[in-house]
Amino acid sequence: MAENLEQSLLCTEITNVVDEENGMIVEKTPISQMGFPLESEEMIRGMMDKEKQHLPSDDYIKRLRSKDLDLNVRRREALNWIWKACEEHQFGPFCICLSGNYLDRFLSVHDFPNIDKAWTVQLLAVACLSLAAKVEETEVPSLIDLQVGDPQFVFEAKSVQRMELLVLNRLEWRLRVITPCSYITYFLRKMSKCDQKPSNTLISRSLQVIASKTQAGIDFLEFRPSEVAAAVALSVSGELHTVHFDNSPLFSLLQKQLGIELQGNASYGDD
Repeated sequence: MAENLEQSLLCTEITNVVDEENGMIVEKTPISQMGFPLESEEMIRGMMDKEKQHLPSDDYIKRLRSKDLDLNVRRREALNWIWKACEEHQFGPFCICLSGNYLDRFLSVHDFPNIDKAWTVQLLAVACLSLAAKVEETEVPSLIDLQVGDPQFVFEAKSVQRMELLVLNRLEWRLRVITPCSYITYFLRKMSKCDQKPSNTLISRSLQVIASKTQAGIDFLEFRPSEVAAAVALSVSGELHTVHFDNSPLFSLLQKQLGIELQGNASYGDD
């Protein structure tokens, strides 16, 4: 996990590579690159303007909270398996967040005729994890070997590949998405009195918290990625008593969006 995080901090150029096994073009720049180099006010503001394009449909959380009990249950099972599989393969937090993003976005725009059958969403989970690993990780196991973590079903590679193509089409091939991970160093830096690059400890801890929120239930979906990142940065910085609110317009905007929770913790680090 630590090695994956360290590799994610490296800056590389964007390249498109043909995945020979699955016969498709995948953008191979790690999603983490969106967060760490982009720390100017202008670029962060641009990300905040675009982040809603990378979220599930507006009615998704309402469906999860109302009559779609089967959808809610299957979603939770799928996310739990993704978490276990990422732990066994030592995939980083970015991969977990991407997998969850793909899963929720797909479920929000695609009606499964057999959502009550466990195997359908399990197959989707495998496909989402496979796509996320190809985007983010440097080493990706075969589709058969990917299926660890005590899955209820194990699928042939061809079945997973067909689901991958369905996911890609429904997501309009948007795999490079903005997640809370994309913002984390920016907000950690803004909460530092020295406005300096955050320590690896702060970054690693923050990413772990963000990844854990994929299992925290549907309430997590109410907030935009920038809001989640700001709240996590606040919490983690508060643990080490290093919080100092920056006076930049962007940070003031996030304070207003998060409301009283952020204001109520403004005294961290002043004691």
